[in-house]
Amino acid sequence: MQDLRELILLLAQHNVQPLRELKGAKYSKLLALYEGIAKGVYHSDEEAADDLYKGQGASSSYRKLKSTLRDRLLEYVFQINTQQEEYSDYQKAYYECHKQWVIVRFLTGQNANTVALMLAQRLLRTAEHFDFTLLCMDIASYLRIQYGLRESNPKKFEEASQQFERFRKIYDAEALAEELYTLLVVRMVNNRSAQPEIVELAKEYLERIRPYMEQYATYKLHMYGYLIGLTYYTAQNHYQEALNYCNQAIAFFQQRPYEARVPLQIFYYQQLICNIHLRQFEAGKEAARHCIRLMQEGTFNWFKYRELYLHLLFHTRHYEEAAKLLSDTLTHARFEFLPENVVEIWRIYEAYLYFLYRSGRVKQSPKTKFRLAKFINEFSIFNKDRSGVNIAIIIIKWLMLIQDKQYGKLLDEVESTEQYCYRHLRGDNTKRSYYFIKMLLQIPLGQFERTCVSERSARLLEGLRAVPLQLANQTHEIEIIPYEDLWEMALEALEQK
Repeated sequence: MQDLRELILLLAQHNVQPLRELKGAKYSKLLALYEGIAKGVYHSDEEAADDLYKGQGASSSYRKLKSTLRDRLLEYVFQINTQQEEYSDYQKAYYECHKQWVIVRFLTGQNANTVALMLAQRLLRTAEHFDFTLLCMDIASYLRIQYGLRESNPKKFEEASQQFERFRKIYDAEALAEELYTLLVVRMVNNRSAQPEIVELAKEYLERIRPYMEQYATYKLHMYGYLIGLTYYTAQNHYQEALNYCNQAIAFFQQRPYEARVPLQIFYYQQLICNIHLRQFEAGKEAARHCIRLMQEGTFNWFKYRELYLHLLFHTRHYEEAAKLLSDTLTHARFEFLPENVVEIWRIYEAYLYFLYRSGRVKQSPKTKFRLAKFINEFSIFNKDRSGVNIAIIIIKWLMLIQDKQYGKLLDEVESTEQYCYRHLRGDNTKRSYYFIKMLLQIPLGQFERTCVSERSARLLEGLRAVPLQLANQTHEIEIIPYEDLWEMALEALEQK
């Protein structure tokens, strides 16, 4: 049902009203299914099938009904107005060029070759202007066939052949850059801990792609090429060098003859990450302002930006603003369509905000009741990321138990947490997390008494402060709230003799 919900939401967001012309008993179940999904009555296929067919062995009938509704809704996709102000000139050109290309192929199939050829020639100029390399290659191939086989024009055939060869070489470079960057991402997407092999791979891939970047100045090639280079610096936590590299990328895309909104979003977003690590919060806010100006609400990048901005609010202690941002994000209509690994990150943020609410630092009460046991058990991805985001899960679990004075459960956690520190947090990339979890372990050892715990953890706190956040070799998702701030909150929750 998820695909139907997404289609219905997409059409509603663009004020397209499908199925209006359908009436009568023949379409009653089709309309009922559409209305039920659109109004939130049906949340699963089981609910819909039981209601529409009253449990009378309707599985095949329901599947056919779903398929019919899906096909009907897809017919309305082309009614979406892509010339609205919210779209950049690049996005408008992308949709329009591909619509025009479908028309060219349709006209050719109908033997309307004269008008098709005229449209194709005009379309090629627009596609090249906007760096639609694959489309340019397809059009050049089409022109080569038309001039070579249909019109027998050797001069124009040779010109189209040269164009095709040039676009093919550019496309090969773009495809290579895309492949190499994707190979890096699939290694990192569900594992946020530092990976030394990523540094070596990124260096190798950057050396392979740099000659093409010097030769061709196209959108896709430089977007993926700069992302590979950025990965090389961020994988080493060299954030000043990464920030400089972001500036180079932004300068390149600002010089394109169109607004390259997506890559500019990406590199302003990365600027924000770098500034957070460098503790340059005002510069981070400036990058955030540039970023939000370019973003379309509800897109994947929009959610990622909000994730990072929430991180910035946590680190600048703007907790009330963070609570509002989190609430608005979790209730957004497109949140449920995010990938599972992204949803899990937001659930971790939700837990930290609940902790802040319980400690009196946030006034806005959560809309849903938080249950620690359910929270711990719902992770299928990051609980395997032992030296990465799983650290944030373990820490919030400890903080919640301290806050609730569940001292018996804390004592049960001591041995496994000590083993966790020994096995997964002994590297240079997890020093801050190592010190902080060791500090948390002093709480049961100090008999849960504030003064005693504070004295026992003093040297560990010095060690933590000796590794400032901007120098810590860790991804930003691990330390959601600075450990120094969390330690103050943990001590406040303890009793004072």
